[in-house]
Amino acid sequence: MTLKYLIQKGFTLRFTISLLVVIAILLTMLTSITSAVQVNRASLISNYLQNNEQYARKLASNTNELLVTMQQNINAIAKISGRSQEMDAQLFDDLFQENTQYFNSIVVADANRVVRALSPHTIGIEVGDQLTSAQSKMAVYLKAPFISNPYRATTGRFIILISAPIVDASGEYKGFVGGTIYLEDKNVLSTMLKEHFFGNGSYVYVVEKNGEIIFHPNKQRIGESVISNPVVKNVLMKKNGSQRVTNSEGGEFFAGYAYEPSSSWGIISQTPTSVIAKPLHDLITRVLLVSLPFLLLILLLGWWVASRIARPLNTLAQFSDQATLGPGRPQNVPDIKSAYYEVRLLSQSVKIAFQHMNQDLTQLRNEASVDELTGLANRRTLDTVLRQWTEYHVPFAVILIDIDHFKRVNDTYGHVLGDQVLKHLAQLMRNVSLEGDLCFRYGGEEFGILVQRSGPREAGVVAERLRKEMESSANPIGVTVTISAGVAAYPEHGRSPRDLILKADESLYRSKTGGRNRVTLSGEAEVAQAQTGR
Repeated sequence: MTLKYLIQKGFTLRFTISLLVVIAILLTMLTSITSAVQVNRASLISNYLQNNEQYARKLASNTNELLVTMQQNINAIAKISGRSQEMDAQLFDDLFQENTQYFNSIVVADANRVVRALSPHTIGIEVGDQLTSAQSKMAVYLKAPFISNPYRATTGRFIILISAPIVDASGEYKGFVGGTIYLEDKNVLSTMLKEHFFGNGSYVYVVEKNGEIIFHPNKQRIGESVISNPVVKNVLMKKNGSQRVTNSEGGEFFAGYAYEPSSSWGIISQTPTSVIAKPLHDLITRVLLVSLPFLLLILLLGWWVASRIARPLNTLAQFSDQATLGPGRPQNVPDIKSAYYEVRLLSQSVKIAFQHMNQDLTQLRNEASVDELTGLANRRTLDTVLRQWTEYHVPFAVILIDIDHFKRVNDTYGHVLGDQVLKHLAQLMRNVSLEGDLCFRYGGEEFGILVQRSGPREAGVVAERLRKEMESSANPIGVTVTISAGVAAYPEHGRSPRDLILKADESLYRSKTGGRNRVTLSGEAEVAQAQTGR
Protein backbone atom coordinates (compact mmCIF):
# COMPACT_ATOMS: atom_id res chain seq x y z
CA MET A 1 0.00 0.00 0.00
CA THR A 2 1.66 3.18 -1.16
CA LEU A 3 1.74 6.49 0.67
CA LYS A 4 -0.12 8.09 -2.25
CA TYR A 5 -2.94 5.56 -1.87
CA LEU A 6 -3.11 6.18 1.88
CA ILE A 7 -3.29 9.93 1.33
CA GLN A 8 -6.02 9.55 -1.29
CA LYS A 9 -8.07 7.16 0.86
CA GLY A 10 -7.31 8.91 4.14
CA PHE A 11 -5.51 7.64 7.23
CA THR A 12 -7.40 5.51 9.72
CA LEU A 13 -7.84 6.73 13.27
CA ARG A 14 -5.92 3.73 14.60
CA PHE A 15 -3.01 4.48 12.28
CA THR A 16 -3.05 8.17 13.21
CA ILE A 17 -3.13 7.51 16.97
CA SER A 18 -0.43 4.83 16.66
CA LEU A 19 1.69 7.21 14.60
CA LEU A 20 1.27 9.92 17.23
CA VAL A 21 2.28 7.45 19.94
CA VAL A 22 5.38 6.44 17.97
CA ILE A 23 6.30 10.07 17.33
CA ALA A 24 5.75 10.94 21.00
CA ILE A 25 7.92 7.99 22.07
CA LEU A 26 10.68 8.89 19.62
CA LEU A 27 10.59 12.55 20.65
CA THR A 28 10.65 11.58 24.32
CA MET A 29 13.55 9.22 23.73
CA LEU A 30 15.39 11.82 21.64
CA THR A 31 14.82 14.47 24.32
CA SER A 32 16.00 12.11 27.06
CA ILE A 33 19.10 11.06 25.13
CA THR A 34 19.88 14.66 24.16
CA SER A 35 19.49 15.84 27.75
CA ALA A 36 21.58 12.96 29.08
CA VAL A 37 24.29 13.57 26.47
CA GLN A 38 24.36 17.31 27.15
CA VAL A 39 24.53 16.84 30.92
CA ASN A 40 27.22 14.16 30.66
CA ARG A 41 29.12 16.11 28.03
CA ALA A 42 29.18 19.16 30.29
CA SER A 43 30.18 16.96 33.24
CA LEU A 44 32.98 15.25 31.29
CA ILE A 45 34.33 18.58 30.02
CA SER A 46 34.21 20.07 33.51
CA ASN A 47 35.93 17.00 34.96
CA TYR A 48 38.72 17.00 32.38
CA LEU A 49 39.32 20.73 32.77
CA GLN A 50 39.30 20.49 36.55
CA ASN A 51 41.50 17.38 36.65
CA ASN A 52 44.03 18.86 34.23
CA GLU A 53 44.23 22.07 36.26
CA GLN A 54 44.70 20.12 39.48
CA TYR A 55 47.34 17.97 37.84
CA ALA A 56 49.16 21.02 36.47
CA ARG A 57 49.13 22.59 39.94
CA LYS A 58 50.48 19.37 41.43
CA LEU A 59 53.28 19.21 38.84
CA ALA A 60 54.09 22.88 39.44
CA SER A 61 54.36 22.18 43.15
CA ASN A 62 56.54 19.12 42.49
CA THR A 63 58.69 21.12 40.08
CA ASN A 64 59.12 23.87 42.66
CA GLU A 65 60.22 21.33 45.25
CA LEU A 66 62.58 19.76 42.72
CA LEU A 67 64.15 23.08 41.73
CA VAL A 68 64.56 24.08 45.37
CA THR A 69 66.31 20.78 46.04
CA MET A 70 68.54 21.16 42.98
CA GLN A 71 69.42 24.73 43.95
CA GLN A 72 70.26 23.64 47.49
CA ASN A 73 72.53 20.87 46.19
CA ILE A 74 74.34 23.29 43.86
CA ASN A 75 74.71 25.76 46.77
CA ALA A 76 76.26 22.98 48.88
CA ILE A 77 78.79 22.10 46.16
CA ALA A 78 79.59 25.83 45.83
CA LYS A 79 80.38 26.05 49.57
CA ILE A 80 82.66 23.02 49.33
CA SER A 81 84.42 24.56 46.32
CA GLY A 82 85.02 27.82 48.27
CA ARG A 83 87.02 26.08 50.98
CA SER A 84 90.06 25.40 48.82
CA GLN A 85 91.83 26.80 45.82
CA GLU A 86 91.63 23.62 43.83
CA MET A 87 88.74 21.08 43.82
CA ASP A 88 89.88 17.53 44.33
CA ALA A 89 88.88 15.66 41.16
CA GLN A 90 87.83 12.50 42.99
CA LEU A 91 85.78 14.48 45.47
CA PHE A 92 84.08 16.36 42.65
CA ASP A 93 83.22 13.13 40.84
CA ASP A 94 81.71 11.77 44.05
CA LEU A 95 79.60 14.91 44.43
CA PHE A 96 78.34 14.54 40.87
CA GLN A 97 77.46 10.89 41.41
CA GLU A 98 75.34 11.93 44.35
CA ASN A 99 73.43 14.36 42.05
CA THR A 100 73.09 12.38 38.83
CA GLN A 101 69.36 12.07 39.47
CA TYR A 102 69.10 15.88 39.17
CA PHE A 103 71.84 17.03 36.76
CA ASN A 104 73.24 15.75 33.50
CA SER A 105 76.58 17.48 34.29
CA ILE A 106 78.21 19.81 36.86
CA VAL A 107 80.86 22.44 36.06
CA VAL A 108 83.03 24.65 38.31
CA ALA A 109 84.22 27.92 36.69
CA ASP A 110 86.27 30.78 38.13
CA ALA A 111 85.44 34.45 37.95
CA ASN A 112 86.78 34.51 34.38
CA ARG A 113 84.48 31.59 33.40
CA VAL A 114 87.47 29.27 33.00
CA VAL A 115 86.56 25.66 33.80
CA ARG A 116 88.32 24.40 36.98
CA ALA A 117 86.47 21.13 37.44
CA LEU A 118 83.76 19.15 35.66
CA SER A 119 81.97 15.85 35.77
CA PRO A 120 81.45 13.77 33.84
CA HIS A 121 84.53 14.29 31.69
CA THR A 122 82.76 13.42 28.42
CA ILE A 123 80.57 16.49 28.04
CA GLY A 124 82.59 18.12 25.26
CA ILE A 125 84.62 20.64 27.27
CA GLU A 126 87.77 20.26 29.38
CA VAL A 127 89.36 21.86 32.40
CA GLY A 128 90.95 25.13 31.32
CA ASP A 129 88.36 25.94 28.64
CA GLN A 130 86.56 29.25 28.94
CA LEU A 131 82.76 29.30 28.94
CA THR A 132 81.40 31.79 26.42
CA SER A 133 77.64 31.49 26.71
CA ALA A 134 75.52 34.45 27.74
CA GLN A 135 74.14 32.41 30.63
CA SER A 136 77.63 31.80 32.06
CA LYS A 137 78.34 35.48 31.77
CA MET A 138 75.01 36.21 33.53
CA ALA A 139 75.98 33.86 36.36
CA VAL A 140 79.28 35.75 36.87
CA TYR A 141 77.51 39.07 36.56
CA LEU A 142 74.76 38.28 39.08
CA LYS A 143 77.06 36.54 41.59
CA ALA A 144 73.87 34.94 42.96
CA PRO A 145 71.87 31.73 42.58
CA PHE A 146 70.50 31.69 39.05
CA ILE A 147 68.27 29.51 36.80
CA SER A 148 68.92 30.36 33.16
CA ASN A 149 66.69 30.41 30.14
CA PRO A 150 67.18 27.42 27.83
CA TYR A 151 70.10 27.92 25.45
CA ARG A 152 72.28 26.11 22.97
CA ALA A 153 75.67 25.44 24.64
CA THR A 154 79.05 25.36 22.90
CA THR A 155 78.73 21.59 23.01
CA GLY A 156 75.62 21.84 20.85
CA ARG A 157 73.26 20.67 23.57
CA PHE A 158 70.05 22.51 24.44
CA ILE A 159 70.37 23.05 28.17
CA ILE A 160 69.24 24.92 31.28
CA LEU A 161 71.88 26.08 33.77
CA ILE A 162 71.24 26.16 37.54
CA SER A 163 74.15 27.99 39.20
CA ALA A 164 75.37 29.11 42.62
CA PRO A 165 78.25 31.56 43.39
CA ILE A 166 81.56 30.37 44.97
CA VAL A 167 82.74 32.61 47.78
CA ASP A 168 85.91 31.99 49.84
CA ALA A 169 86.24 32.39 53.59
CA SER A 170 86.96 36.11 53.27
CA GLY A 171 83.82 36.62 51.22
CA GLU A 172 85.60 37.16 47.91
CA TYR A 173 83.76 35.96 44.77
CA LYS A 174 85.68 33.11 43.14
CA GLY A 175 83.35 31.94 40.40
CA PHE A 176 80.31 29.66 40.22
CA VAL A 177 79.15 26.05 40.21
CA GLY A 178 76.65 25.19 37.45
CA GLY A 179 74.46 22.14 37.18
CA THR A 180 73.01 21.52 33.72
CA ILE A 181 69.82 19.88 32.48
CA TYR A 182 70.02 18.49 28.94
CA LEU A 183 66.54 19.24 27.64
CA GLU A 184 66.81 16.99 24.58
CA ASP A 185 68.14 14.01 26.56
CA LYS A 186 66.73 12.06 29.45
CA ASN A 187 66.70 14.44 32.39
CA VAL A 188 65.07 15.07 35.73
CA LEU A 189 62.14 16.96 34.17
CA SER A 190 61.36 14.30 31.60
CA THR A 191 61.54 11.63 34.29
CA MET A 192 59.04 13.48 36.46
CA LEU A 193 56.66 14.71 33.70
CA LYS A 194 56.63 11.94 31.12
CA GLU A 195 53.76 10.02 32.75
CA HIS A 196 50.31 11.61 32.63
CA PHE A 197 47.80 10.08 35.00
CA PHE A 198 45.01 9.77 32.36
CA GLY A 199 46.90 7.68 29.80
CA ASN A 200 44.35 8.52 27.08
CA GLY A 201 46.31 10.75 24.75
CA SER A 202 46.80 13.40 27.41
CA TYR A 203 50.26 14.86 27.97
CA VAL A 204 52.16 17.58 29.80
CA TYR A 205 54.51 20.21 28.45
CA VAL A 206 56.51 22.99 30.10
CA VAL A 207 57.37 26.46 28.80
CA GLU A 208 59.91 28.90 30.18
CA LYS A 209 59.15 32.59 30.78
CA ASN A 210 59.66 33.57 27.11
CA GLY A 211 57.19 30.97 25.83
CA GLU A 212 59.70 28.39 24.56
CA ILE A 213 58.99 24.73 25.21
CA ILE A 214 61.55 23.17 27.58
CA PHE A 215 59.74 19.86 27.95
CA HIS A 216 57.41 18.05 25.54
CA PRO A 217 56.75 14.34 24.80
CA ASN A 218 57.68 15.13 21.21
CA LYS A 219 61.35 16.12 21.57
CA GLN A 220 61.32 17.80 18.17
CA ARG A 221 59.12 20.53 19.65
CA ILE A 222 61.61 21.38 22.45
CA GLY A 223 62.82 24.94 21.92
CA GLU A 224 59.74 25.85 19.85
CA SER A 225 58.04 29.13 20.75
CA VAL A 226 54.32 28.77 21.53
CA ILE A 227 53.76 32.22 22.96
CA SER A 228 50.68 32.68 20.71
CA ASN A 229 48.85 29.85 22.50
CA PRO A 230 46.13 31.40 24.76
CA VAL A 231 46.93 28.99 27.57
CA VAL A 232 50.65 29.82 27.40
CA LYS A 233 49.83 33.53 27.47
CA ASN A 234 47.72 33.05 30.60
CA VAL A 235 50.24 30.93 32.47
CA LEU A 236 53.11 33.32 31.69
CA MET A 237 50.93 36.07 33.18
CA LYS A 238 51.29 34.08 36.44
CA LYS A 239 47.73 32.69 36.19
CA ASN A 240 46.42 29.26 37.07
CA GLY A 241 43.29 27.86 35.45
CA SER A 242 41.75 25.72 32.71
CA GLN A 243 40.06 26.20 29.37
CA ARG A 244 39.28 24.57 26.06
CA VAL A 245 41.95 25.50 23.58
CA THR A 246 43.12 24.90 20.03
CA ASN A 247 46.91 24.52 20.04
CA SER A 248 49.37 25.83 17.47
CA GLU A 249 49.01 22.63 15.42
CA GLY A 250 45.20 22.85 15.24
CA GLY A 251 44.41 20.19 17.84
CA GLU A 252 41.57 20.79 20.31
CA PHE A 253 42.28 20.09 23.98
CA PHE A 254 40.93 20.46 27.48
CA ALA A 255 43.90 22.25 29.08
CA GLY A 256 44.79 22.99 32.69
CA TYR A 257 47.74 25.21 33.49
CA ALA A 258 49.76 26.35 36.53
CA TYR A 259 52.57 28.86 37.09
CA GLU A 260 55.80 27.80 38.83
CA PRO A 261 57.16 30.97 40.54
CA SER A 262 60.74 30.00 41.39
CA SER A 263 61.66 29.43 37.74
CA SER A 264 58.86 31.47 36.05
CA TRP A 265 57.94 28.33 34.12
CA GLY A 266 54.44 27.40 33.00
CA ILE A 267 53.22 23.81 33.23
CA ILE A 268 50.34 22.76 30.99
CA SER A 269 48.43 19.45 31.22
CA GLN A 270 45.99 18.81 28.37
CA THR A 271 43.67 16.11 27.06
CA PRO A 272 42.29 15.76 23.49
CA THR A 273 38.63 16.73 23.29
CA SER A 274 37.99 13.53 21.32
CA VAL A 275 38.24 11.49 24.54
CA ILE A 276 34.64 12.33 25.45
CA ALA A 277 33.28 10.77 22.23
CA LYS A 278 33.49 7.16 23.43
CA PRO A 279 31.87 7.76 26.87
CA LEU A 280 29.04 9.67 25.19
CA HIS A 281 28.60 6.89 22.62
CA ASP A 282 28.56 4.30 25.41
CA LEU A 283 26.03 6.43 27.29
CA ILE A 284 23.70 6.59 24.27
CA THR A 285 24.00 2.83 23.83
CA ARG A 286 23.20 2.18 27.51
CA VAL A 287 20.24 4.57 27.46
CA LEU A 288 18.85 2.86 24.36
CA LEU A 289 19.33 -0.63 25.78
CA VAL A 290 17.78 0.30 29.12
CA SER A 291 14.94 2.32 27.58
CA LEU A 292 14.06 -0.05 24.75
CA PRO A 293 11.93 -2.52 26.80
CA PHE A 294 10.01 0.33 28.40
CA LEU A 295 9.56 2.07 25.06
CA LEU A 296 8.25 -1.14 23.50
CA LEU A 297 5.87 -1.56 26.44
CA ILE A 298 4.62 2.01 26.00
CA LEU A 299 4.25 1.43 22.25
CA LEU A 300 2.18 -1.73 22.82
CA LEU A 301 0.07 0.05 25.43
CA GLY A 302 -0.46 2.97 23.07
CA TRP A 303 -1.41 0.62 20.25
CA TRP A 304 -3.88 -1.17 22.53
CA VAL A 305 -5.48 2.10 23.64
CA ALA A 306 -5.61 3.27 20.02
CA SER A 307 -7.31 0.01 19.04
CA ARG A 308 -9.82 0.35 21.88
CA ILE A 309 -10.71 3.84 20.71
CA ALA A 310 -10.59 3.20 16.97
CA ARG A 311 -12.22 -0.28 16.73
CA PRO A 312 -15.84 0.85 17.35
CA LEU A 313 -15.32 3.93 15.19
CA ASN A 314 -13.82 1.76 12.45
CA THR A 315 -16.85 -0.56 12.69
CA LEU A 316 -19.17 2.42 12.24
CA ALA A 317 -17.05 3.69 9.35
CA GLN A 318 -17.15 0.32 7.54
CA PHE A 319 -20.89 0.07 8.13
CA SER A 320 -21.38 3.58 6.70
CA ASP A 321 -19.20 2.68 3.73
CA GLN A 322 -21.25 -0.46 3.02
CA ALA A 323 -24.49 1.46 3.48
CA THR A 324 -23.27 4.05 0.99
CA LEU A 325 -22.31 1.38 -1.56
CA GLY A 326 -25.66 -0.41 -1.17
CA PRO A 327 -28.21 2.24 -0.27
CA GLY A 328 -31.09 0.24 -1.64
CA ARG A 329 -30.92 -2.39 1.11
CA PRO A 330 -32.15 -1.79 4.68
CA GLN A 331 -29.17 -1.56 6.99
CA ASN A 332 -28.99 -2.91 10.55
CA VAL A 333 -26.57 -0.81 12.59
CA PRO A 334 -24.06 -3.03 14.45
CA ASP A 335 -24.23 -3.00 18.21
CA ILE A 336 -21.27 -0.93 19.40
CA LYS A 337 -19.92 -1.42 22.92
CA SER A 338 -17.33 1.05 24.15
CA ALA A 339 -16.11 2.50 27.44
CA TYR A 340 -15.90 5.95 25.85
CA TYR A 341 -18.91 8.22 26.20
CA GLU A 342 -18.35 9.99 22.87
CA VAL A 343 -18.20 6.67 20.97
CA ARG A 344 -21.42 5.41 22.59
CA LEU A 345 -23.17 8.71 21.80
CA LEU A 346 -21.98 8.59 18.20
CA SER A 347 -23.10 4.96 17.84
CA GLN A 348 -26.54 5.79 19.19
CA SER A 349 -26.85 8.78 16.85
CA VAL A 350 -25.83 6.69 13.84
CA LYS A 351 -28.30 3.96 14.81
CA ILE A 352 -31.18 6.44 15.07
CA ALA A 353 -30.16 8.10 11.80
CA PHE A 354 -30.08 4.78 9.93
CA GLN A 355 -33.38 3.68 11.41
CA HIS A 356 -34.96 6.81 9.99
CA MET A 357 -33.14 6.26 6.73
CA ASN A 358 -34.39 2.67 6.51
CA GLN A 359 -37.91 3.86 7.10
CA ASP A 360 -37.51 6.46 4.40
CA LEU A 361 -36.02 3.87 2.05
CA THR A 362 -38.91 1.51 2.68
CA GLN A 363 -41.38 4.29 2.01
CA LEU A 364 -39.54 5.33 -1.16
CA ARG A 365 -39.37 1.72 -2.30
CA ASN A 366 -43.10 1.32 -1.79
CA GLU A 367 -43.78 4.56 -3.57
CA ALA A 368 -41.62 3.44 -6.45
CA SER A 369 -43.28 0.02 -6.78
CA VAL A 370 -46.90 0.59 -5.62
CA ASP A 371 -49.73 2.61 -7.12
CA GLU A 372 -50.48 5.37 -4.64
CA LEU A 373 -54.30 5.33 -5.11
CA THR A 374 -55.10 1.63 -5.08
CA GLY A 375 -52.09 0.10 -3.31
CA LEU A 376 -51.58 -2.33 -6.20
CA ALA A 377 -48.30 -2.87 -7.99
CA ASN A 378 -47.50 -0.18 -10.55
CA ARG A 379 -46.26 -0.43 -14.12
CA ARG A 380 -42.58 -0.51 -13.06
CA THR A 381 -43.15 -3.49 -10.77
CA LEU A 382 -45.13 -5.24 -13.50
CA ASP A 383 -42.25 -4.87 -15.96
CA THR A 384 -39.78 -6.22 -13.40
CA VAL A 385 -41.85 -9.30 -12.54
CA LEU A 386 -42.64 -10.04 -16.21
CA ARG A 387 -38.93 -9.93 -17.02
CA GLN A 388 -37.99 -12.21 -14.12
CA TRP A 389 -40.71 -14.80 -14.78
CA THR A 390 -39.94 -15.03 -18.47
CA GLU A 391 -36.19 -15.27 -17.80
CA TYR A 392 -36.73 -18.15 -15.37
CA HIS A 393 -39.46 -19.74 -17.55
CA VAL A 394 -42.15 -19.58 -14.88
CA PRO A 395 -45.58 -20.50 -16.36
CA PHE A 396 -48.15 -17.71 -15.86
CA ALA A 397 -51.04 -15.90 -17.48
CA VAL A 398 -51.76 -12.20 -17.92
CA ILE A 399 -55.25 -10.79 -17.32
CA LEU A 400 -55.74 -7.24 -18.60
CA ILE A 401 -58.87 -5.50 -17.20
CA ASP A 402 -60.66 -2.32 -18.24
CA ILE A 403 -63.65 -0.66 -16.50
CA ASP A 404 -66.51 -0.26 -18.96
CA HIS A 405 -67.59 3.35 -19.63
CA PHE A 406 -65.41 4.69 -16.81
CA LYS A 407 -65.25 8.13 -18.38
CA ARG A 408 -69.04 8.30 -18.00
CA VAL A 409 -68.67 7.45 -14.29
CA ASN A 410 -66.20 10.32 -13.79
CA ASP A 411 -68.32 12.75 -15.77
CA THR A 412 -71.50 11.78 -13.94
CA TYR A 413 -70.31 11.22 -10.35
CA GLY A 414 -67.04 13.10 -10.25
CA HIS A 415 -63.44 12.02 -9.86
CA VAL A 416 -63.66 11.45 -6.13
CA LEU A 417 -66.29 8.74 -6.53
CA GLY A 418 -64.50 7.57 -9.64
CA ASP A 419 -61.40 6.95 -7.49
CA GLN A 420 -63.58 5.02 -5.05
CA VAL A 421 -64.68 2.78 -7.91
CA LEU A 422 -61.02 2.13 -8.79
CA LYS A 423 -60.26 1.19 -5.18
CA HIS A 424 -63.33 -1.07 -5.11
CA LEU A 425 -62.08 -2.96 -8.16
CA ALA A 426 -58.57 -3.23 -6.65
CA GLN A 427 -60.02 -4.89 -3.54
CA LEU A 428 -62.02 -7.36 -5.62
CA MET A 429 -58.85 -8.25 -7.54
CA ARG A 430 -57.07 -9.03 -4.28
CA ASN A 431 -60.01 -11.20 -3.25
CA VAL A 432 -59.92 -13.44 -6.34
CA SER A 433 -56.09 -13.74 -6.57
CA LEU A 434 -53.85 -16.12 -4.66
CA GLU A 435 -50.49 -15.72 -2.93
CA GLY A 436 -47.81 -15.46 -5.61
CA ASP A 437 -50.13 -13.66 -8.05
CA LEU A 438 -49.50 -9.99 -8.84
CA CYS A 439 -52.37 -7.50 -8.99
CA PHE A 440 -51.37 -4.27 -10.75
CA ARG A 441 -52.76 -1.02 -12.09
CA TYR A 442 -51.69 -0.66 -15.71
CA GLY A 443 -52.79 2.93 -16.06
CA GLY A 444 -56.01 4.99 -15.73
CA GLU A 445 -58.95 2.57 -15.50
CA GLU A 446 -56.83 -0.36 -16.83
CA PHE A 447 -55.76 -3.05 -14.36
CA GLY A 448 -54.38 -6.55 -14.52
CA ILE A 449 -53.42 -9.73 -12.72
CA LEU A 450 -50.38 -11.96 -13.29
CA VAL A 451 -51.63 -15.44 -12.37
CA GLN A 452 -48.58 -17.54 -11.45
CA ARG A 453 -48.21 -21.15 -12.63
CA SER A 454 -51.50 -21.05 -14.51
CA GLY A 455 -52.65 -21.77 -18.08
CA PRO A 456 -55.02 -19.58 -20.12
CA ARG A 457 -58.18 -21.39 -19.06
CA GLU A 458 -57.43 -21.30 -15.33
CA ALA A 459 -56.67 -17.59 -15.69
CA GLY A 460 -59.91 -17.21 -17.67
CA VAL A 461 -61.82 -18.69 -14.72
CA VAL A 462 -60.22 -16.13 -12.39
CA ALA A 463 -61.07 -13.32 -14.78
CA GLU A 464 -64.67 -14.49 -15.09
CA ARG A 465 -65.06 -14.70 -11.30
CA LEU A 466 -63.76 -11.14 -11.00
CA ARG A 467 -66.12 -9.93 -13.73
CA LYS A 468 -69.13 -11.42 -11.91
CA GLU A 469 -68.02 -10.01 -8.54
CA MET A 470 -67.70 -6.56 -10.08
CA GLU A 471 -71.06 -6.79 -11.78
CA SER A 472 -72.95 -8.02 -8.73
CA SER A 473 -71.25 -6.14 -5.91
CA ALA A 474 -72.41 -2.82 -4.48
CA ASN A 475 -70.36 -0.01 -6.01
CA PRO A 476 -69.56 3.28 -4.32
CA ILE A 477 -71.70 5.12 -6.89
CA GLY A 478 -74.79 2.94 -6.20
CA VAL A 479 -75.19 1.58 -9.74
CA THR A 480 -73.77 -1.45 -11.54
CA VAL A 481 -70.28 -1.05 -12.98
CA THR A 482 -68.92 -3.76 -15.26
CA ILE A 483 -65.47 -4.72 -16.55
CA SER A 484 -64.03 -6.33 -19.66
CA ALA A 485 -60.97 -8.62 -19.62
CA GLY A 486 -58.48 -10.24 -22.01
CA VAL A 487 -56.24 -13.22 -21.17
CA ALA A 488 -52.92 -14.43 -22.62
CA ALA A 489 -50.58 -17.11 -21.23
CA TYR A 490 -46.82 -17.79 -21.21
CA PRO A 491 -45.47 -19.57 -23.09
CA GLU A 492 -48.51 -20.47 -25.16
CA HIS A 493 -49.24 -16.98 -26.50
CA GLY A 494 -45.82 -15.36 -26.32
CA ARG A 495 -42.32 -15.76 -24.95
CA SER A 496 -41.53 -12.13 -24.21
CA PRO A 497 -43.27 -9.64 -21.90
CA ARG A 498 -44.08 -7.40 -24.85
CA ASP A 499 -45.70 -10.22 -26.86
CA LEU A 500 -47.78 -11.33 -23.86
CA ILE A 501 -49.07 -7.84 -23.14
CA LEU A 502 -49.94 -7.36 -26.83
CA LYS A 503 -51.84 -10.66 -26.91
CA ALA A 504 -53.71 -9.87 -23.69
CA ASP A 505 -54.51 -6.38 -24.98
CA GLU A 506 -55.84 -7.82 -28.24
CA SER A 507 -58.13 -10.14 -26.23
CA LEU A 508 -59.29 -7.19 -24.11
CA TYR A 509 -60.03 -5.25 -27.28
CA ARG A 510 -62.20 -8.09 -28.55
CA SER A 511 -64.12 -8.10 -25.25
CA LYS A 512 -64.69 -4.35 -25.57
CA THR A 513 -65.80 -4.56 -29.20
CA GLY A 514 -67.86 -7.68 -28.50
CA GLY A 515 -70.21 -5.84 -26.20
CA ARG A 516 -68.17 -5.35 -22.98
CA ASN A 517 -68.76 -7.06 -19.61
CA ARG A 518 -67.04 -10.21 -20.79
CA VAL A 519 -63.70 -12.15 -20.73
CA THR A 520 -61.84 -13.25 -23.88
CA LEU A 521 -58.89 -15.67 -24.13
CA SER A 522 -56.17 -15.01 -26.65
CA GLY A 523 -57.04 -16.69 -29.94
CA GLU A 524 -60.45 -17.89 -28.62
CA ALA A 525 -64.00 -16.66 -28.18
CA GLU A 526 -65.68 -15.32 -25.06
CA VAL A 527 -65.14 -17.38 -21.92
CA ALA A 528 -68.16 -19.39 -20.83
CA GLN A 529 -69.32 -19.16 -17.29
CA ALA A 530 -66.96 -21.11 -15.08
CA GLN A 531 -68.26 -24.25 -13.51
CA THR A 532 -65.31 -24.81 -11.20
CA GLY A 533 -63.22 -22.48 -9.10
CA ARG A 534 -59.46 -22.10 -9.26
